[in-house]
Amino acid sequence: MGIFRDLGTLIKAGAAQSLNTDYAESIRESAKLAEQYLENGQPGSPGSRGAASGNPFENLQAYQSGIPASGQVVSLTPTERRVDDVTVYAVELEITIDGLPSYRTIYQTVIAAAALPNWQPGKILPFRVMKDNPRSLLLG
Repeated sequence: MGIFRDLGTLIKAGAAQSLNTDYAESIRESAKLAEQYLENGQPGSPGSRGAASGNPFENLQAYQSGIPASGQVVSLTPTERRVDDVTVYAVELEITIDGLPSYRTIYQTVIAAAALPNWQPGKILPFRVMKDNPRSLLLG
């Protein structure tokens, strides 16, 4: 019965944490990190930086106007850059859009350690490709 007691403790702790979470502040922090990441981008670096901007409304517009595509991870290389102690990775992708020849590009983004298994070579992820620049990608 120890397992059920532990589960009950976890559920209570989760409920208490949820009550103490300032979701508006969490969203502000996420936007701040996105802006910080974009500001730290290196001019002339290859590929997309992983977001249209730190502005969620611009990202939504880019998502809606982007062409659906899939990207198969070819390689994953950590760069020397970090954002709030999270490594920025250069992900080489094979991009496939229905009816068009596939192509390779580099997609630069922060990847949390817990998410790294989703970014290993061979994994396929959904992307949106910007109509005016096929190397500019938005995850999703």
